[in-house]
Amino acid sequence: MTKDQERSFIARITCNGSNMTFFDQILSAGHFEPGGRRSPIPPNIVTTFEGYDPASGTMRPVGGRKRTAMVIHFRCYDDYYNLQILSEAYYQKYFSKGDQGVLGAYPAAGGDTTSFNLLDSHQQIITLDDLSSDQATVHLKARNAAIIKKEIWRDPAYSTCFTDKSGDIATFKLDILERKVSSPAGSTPYS
Repeated sequence: MTKDQERSFIARITCNGSNMTFFDQILSAGHFEPGGRRSPIPPNIVTTFEGYDPASGTMRPVGGRKRTAMVIHFRCYDDYYNLQILSEAYYQKYFSKGDQGVLGAYPAAGGDTTSFNLLDSHQQIITLDDLSSDQATVHLKARNAAIIKKEIWRDPAYSTCFTDKSGDIATFKLDILERKVSSPAGSTPYS
């Protein structure tokens, strides 16, 4: 087994205590209809099960669907990772930055797939070798870009999105399910 394979792992991921999902899992279909009352937004944008209430200026729980933590395969390449989704929605797609610089679920795109460094609380690059516990708190940094931040996708979604452009630095909690996993086995998504 190579060092990269030894540093690869599968984990459940949450952000600031909220489970993660995608816009099309929490917003009504009307948000995605071109030419409708609302402007179309990408359905595959990574979000959390909370939304922004413009009236109160606070975040609130949204969506009535199952709220289990998203499962990701962290495939290591030296000291950075590609993040492959193993949960049902967007199974086997990758976290990657779209045209607007916002994280979404996209098919593998070779060298154009966004890769990430894991950072500790001091913003130092770490790998699985540095995580002695199966629970870890990390930040993600888009390789050759900035740390991933959490901000509100305003009108019409008013939901959380992740970008390296602006917002508050996002803190991700990992619950490591399997270590030294170079390629996820099986063809069934995690739930």
